Amino acid sequence: MFTVKNTIRQILRPRLWEFRRYDADLSLDTYLWMLFDHYNINCVLDVGARVGDYGSMLRENGYRGEILSFEPVEANFLQLKQRCSADPAWRAYQFALGSESGSAEINVAHDTHYSSFLAPSAYGFERDSRMGVDRTEVVQVKRLDEIQEEITGRIADPRIYLKMDTQGFDLAVMRGAQGCLDRVAALQTELSLKALYDHMPDWITALAEFNAAGYEPSAFFAVCRDNKMRLSEMDCVMVRSDG
Repeated sequence: MFTVKNTIRQILRPRLWEFRRYDADLSLDTYLWMLFDHYNINCVLDVGARVGDYGSMLRENGYRGEILSFEPVEANFLQLKQRCSADPAWRAYQFALGSESGSAEINVAHDTHYSSFLAPSAYGFERDSRMGVDRTEVVQVKRLDEIQEEITGRIADPRIYLKMDTQGFDLAVMRGAQGCLDRVAALQTELSLKALYDHMPDWITALAEFNAAGYEPSAFFAVCRDNKMRLSEMDCVMVRSDG
């Protein structure tokens, strides 16, 4: 028996629209709006910022606190810097965060969204040929716990949300934040169920290490699937166990 709801769905779905009861768990931006309010987040560390899409999403979502964006790839950074230039509470830094301070060679992909310190896997390249490496750049890498006081010094009682989207390098970012994790009320990491890069940690290993560092899952959001409808990546939002 057809209902009005079913009729609407039949019309909308071929056009890639969906009709359903509102559920905050289906929307990352809505979930963050609730999470930030609950934990009084006033500082977002946008690690792997690329050209600033995540920061813009936060602003469109009503967040008015500090955004500190980190992007090492030069072409991306120039666009990021331009994007946040008129926003006094949004600052951009041209270096990566990792487990050790120094310099490293990053693979800049044809689509710079896929740029990574790791090489694309055969599965990743087959899924999307834009992961192919166009060039390499030598970039600065810094530990977060060595610079946290400097970059958040102007924020009274910083309550940090650590967003990581570094194409296989998220655990390295977290390892470099060991000395300041008490300031990180919640975090977001991209977990891979199918390895898009060689030598990247699998999602079970990553979850175990984040858990050992004192964080527990709060929500999961699908990022992408391959042509066999297998889930390749998901965003995981985690909160401090002692929060």
